[in-house]
Amino acid sequence: MPQTPVSKFDVGRALSDSFRRWNKLVEANLSELRLSLAEFRVLRVLFETGPRLMVTLATEQGMTPPGMTLVVDKLEDLGLVRRVRSDEDRRAINVAITGNGGEKYKRALKLYDKFVERATYGMSTEDMTSFVATLNRILEAAEKKTTHA
Repeated sequence: MPQTPVSKFDVGRALSDSFRRWNKLVEANLSELRLSLAEFRVLRVLFETGPRLMVTLATEQGMTPPGMTLVVDKLEDLGLVRRVRSDEDRRAINVAITGNGGEKYKRALKLYDKFVERATYGMSTEDMTSFVATLNRILEAAEKKTTHA
C-alpha cells in the first residue's frame, strides 16, 4: 500500500502538538513535587552552573524578564532559591539555589529521568541520537532569519 506524502503543514503541526503535549506530560509528572517545568529548568541551571543573573536566566530559558521574575518569586517563596546582589554591579540581581533547592532538584531529576526512560522505552541509543539531531536541525533551520522562496 503506497504511503501518503506528509505535507509541510503536517510536519509543523506534529512538532507543535508534540511539544505542547510533551510539556503537559512533563508538568503532570513534576506536579508530584509541586514544580512546574519552568521551575525545574531554573533549578537545573542553578544547580549545574551556580548563581545566574535574572536577565541571563530569562534569556537562556526563552522567557521574558517579568515571566522569569514570577518563576523566581515562587521558587524563593518555597525556599528553593534566593536573590543575591551582584558584586560587580549592585543593580544586578543573581539567583542562587539553596540547599533545599538542590535537594528538591535532585528528587525532581529522578522523577524526570524515570519519565523519559518510560517514554523512550525500546528506543536504541542510535534512535535517540538521530531523533535529537533531527529536531536540532529543524530548529536551527527555523531560527534562520533568511527565507527560502
